Amino acid sequence: MPLVHGTLLNKRYKILEELGQGGMGAVYKAIDENLGVTVAVKENFFLTDEYARQFQREAKILAGLRHPNLPRVLDYFVIEQQGQYLVMDYIEGDDLREWIERKEVISEVEVIQIGTAICNALIYLHSRQPAIVHRDIKPGNVKITPDGEVVLVDFGLVKVMLRGEVTSVSARAMTPGYSPPEQYGAAPTDTRTDIFSLGATLYAMLTSMIPEDSLERATSDVKLTPVRRINHRVSKRLAKVIEKSLEIRFEDRYQTAQEFKAALLKAYDNSPGDKVINDRLGGEDLKEQPIIEGSVRTAKSPRKRSATFRWIQHILQSIGAVWFLFFAILLSLAIVLFSSALSFGGVSGTSAQAQVSSTITQSNLLAMSGLDEIDIGAVINSREESQIPTSIQAKPSTLALGTNPLSITDGFLIPPPLPTPTALGGSAGVLAFVSDRSGLPQIWLSDISRQSEWQITDMQDGACQPAWSPDGEQLVFISPCTGKRSTYTGSSLYTIDVDGQNLKRLPPSLEGDYDPAWSPDGTQIAYTSLFNGLPQIYLFNLNDISIECLSDGNYPESQPAWSKDGTLLAFIRRRYSDEIWIMNPDGSNVRQFSLSGTLDVSSPTWNEDDSIIIFNQQIVQGNPYPIMMGMRFQDIGESAAYEISPSDNADVTYFMSSPDASPDGYWVAFEYWYDGGNHDIYILAMPGANLTRITIDEGNDYDPVWRPLP
Repeated sequence: MPLVHGTLLNKRYKILEELGQGGMGAVYKAIDENLGVTVAVKENFFLTDEYARQFQREAKILAGLRHPNLPRVLDYFVIEQQGQYLVMDYIEGDDLREWIERKEVISEVEVIQIGTAICNALIYLHSRQPAIVHRDIKPGNVKITPDGEVVLVDFGLVKVMLRGEVTSVSARAMTPGYSPPEQYGAAPTDTRTDIFSLGATLYAMLTSMIPEDSLERATSDVKLTPVRRINHRVSKRLAKVIEKSLEIRFEDRYQTAQEFKAALLKAYDNSPGDKVINDRLGGEDLKEQPIIEGSVRTAKSPRKRSATFRWIQHILQSIGAVWFLFFAILLSLAIVLFSSALSFGGVSGTSAQAQVSSTITQSNLLAMSGLDEIDIGAVINSREESQIPTSIQAKPSTLALGTNPLSITDGFLIPPPLPTPTALGGSAGVLAFVSDRSGLPQIWLSDISRQSEWQITDMQDGACQPAWSPDGEQLVFISPCTGKRSTYTGSSLYTIDVDGQNLKRLPPSLEGDYDPAWSPDGTQIAYTSLFNGLPQIYLFNLNDISIECLSDGNYPESQPAWSKDGTLLAFIRRRYSDEIWIMNPDGSNVRQFSLSGTLDVSSPTWNEDDSIIIFNQQIVQGNPYPIMMGMRFQDIGESAAYEISPSDNADVTYFMSSPDASPDGYWVAFEYWYDGGNHDIYILAMPGANLTRITIDEGNDYDPVWRPLP
């Protein structure tokens, strides 16, 4: 009998609603009243004593799984004369079936991204001892979270493969179109069963059709309809990969999930460029992929033209450019005269950020500019001749005076908003960051004291996660990158000089390398790799090109961060939640740093003397928005973290991500946004003064890192 709303299971799990039901049980959304978190409760009805023992054995094995593309099993219990129950993570978001039905077109990149994510989960499952076979991969069992993560759910048909075992007493059901022929009869099922089901799922994504049933294909003249016969836009290479995974004989399919994943990534290198990524896949920052211009692929996707632009274009076409320019000049003069009248009348403006601008005298202006005299009219007319990068010239309120940008506020010339008269954070306050303002994400630099910004990478597949060499002359980053994510499947590490020259690719990874962190002595780069399907921390030695794994393989681990003296690495380990741990650079002496309970933490960074680690933490469990926290190293292993936020805005919750402490210890840079709005780079004087906005652009700016002191 289905459980009704309000039922309390095991004196702990309060049923909220039924999510689905089948012949062997049901799945419910519930609240864990002990922890106050949402969970999924899977109910299985008793069939036989042997089945009950098998279910219990499998429940215990599943409870030990830890992988970012799999839900966690949190609890298992039996209620006599009623059923057995598994309690798992409740995964927010749509399932892939709903996603396919809602979208008119699914791009190849989306298919490959989802396929490789599920392959990662299968690599992990199939490598367990004993191996675990899912046996029910289909669109309805793949969830895409609001953050764009791909999660394989529903282990109702899972099989634990014991040595010498042909079949098991676990459920032997099938889904027409998605199940291989061996799943219909007495033939053994193994890891290649999952290869077929995943291939069928990707086939459905590309064609919006379920492939022909495998049993009919095996016993009659029914053949699989080629992918390109349904969707001719699919590349031949990807179509071939999908069709190979759907071979009737399991000997003819890919033999491992690793092999299938490698084929998908190889197809990605040859996939078309004219594709648009759904903004749900890969988080809210995932933007457009490269487009095709003629026969040349370019990474700069054009932005949609605004209504204002189209209106101006219409006017130009109607009256001609010369007359439009004449009227534009008259309008500009009227605005300047009106602004001046307001200013001299004592009326002052306030910006949307509530940043107050003060009037300066000509002597003040001379002192700041370093010039002996200044001609205000010359300053206004010099804008077109300035050498400030394009991104700064595009700001309508910015004027150029040599290398010192100036602005107009209420009719007066004022200096740029400087948080301090001294240099910021080393190297005159230079930050590297990621921005998608030119299309795909690329690495940019910002000179804070000069208020100038410029782009240094132009990777056709995007660039993310910059990290400085200790001398400040090079950056390491990752590509491909189509948006900000926690996992970058298929990415590799690259280095580039600060002037944008001398691009080098480090040893490539088929699976994905990301989260680079350059050691303080300049000889090693720590990073996260998906080499074995599970995120683990590795070291790349720049001297002898050797690679060493520091993780022990028991937990997903990522986001390494060097202490400033190079003797320790902080990193994120996922157990019941994401936690900060510490280890030596050789992987020894591993211990937990922060006690955050069920709240996920991320992005650890050390301050200048290694006395404090700054990081992000969820506001509450299940809420994706982060706040910035700090904790003294001397409090390791204790619950002693404190929030870092602007001291003059204590009543406002700031969503602050990806912190990085400046080399002089005075500032912390971070990504800030409000209520899901535009992401920009801000800095804050420790512990909470002088909140200052650094980037102002309609694109998303994130992942700031300070250039080291010279």
